[in-house]
Amino acid sequence: MTEVALAWSVRRDFTAGSTTVRPGAGRPDQGLIALLDDADLDAPLSLIVDFAEVPESALETVSSLLAGWAAARRAGPELLLAVGPDTPAGRLLSALLGRQAILSAQPATATRALATSGRAHRYLTNDRRSPAAGRRLVTDCCRSWGLDAIADQASVVVSELVSNAVQHAGSDLDLTVAHVDGVLRLSVRDRTAHPPLAAAATAEGVLGERGRGLPIIQALTASWGFLTFADGKTVWATVDAGPQ
Repeated sequence: MTEVALAWSVRRDFTAGSTTVRPGAGRPDQGLIALLDDADLDAPLSLIVDFAEVPESALETVSSLLAGWAAARRAGPELLLAVGPDTPAGRLLSALLGRQAILSAQPATATRALATSGRAHRYLTNDRRSPAAGRRLVTDCCRSWGLDAIADQASVVVSELVSNAVQHAGSDLDLTVAHVDGVLRLSVRDRTAHPPLAAAATAEGVLGERGRGLPIIQALTASWGFLTFADGKTVWATVDAGPQ
């Protein structure tokens, strides 16, 4: 099925642990499915798709796309649909998705009811002390979640992620730590869409200070990457944590 030509935008609420996708002034080159695939980079507790502004002419197509995406995924955040269950749209979505999603006219209420174990968030200022604050959060999380074996490794990774953002993004940050599907996932959200700087060699062949942390991140993680948005970017990394 061809994806309907709608622009979609993303709003992240790090405190509540939710990511909301809705039609709006988003980037037209990013369709709904691409946003849904990438929306869990910040490890939300819930992924909300807001149907309030979906035009009636696009409702069936959007609903079918969403149902196919939900059926194919094996794990991820709770899927909440911001739509009244007794509305025509709600009845259509309920028939297509069944138990794969929660329908609620007030998804924020449902979000607050979700369990918060296995996820932590910290707002960090653009300050030289923020890497240390990030290390403390990761260490505390690893101890609480029984991941002491990777605490030191993860602390180094988060220190480099936060340091890179403080040095190059020049903005406040949102740090999220989550234990998901056997990995510890670390993500740092800043307010600039510029990609993270790669390591640059000096004239002597030694790594310069700019982007120095990225090779360290690559060496210590199972995977890492970044995603840019109109209002910033998320740089993420995963450390193998063993089975949950």
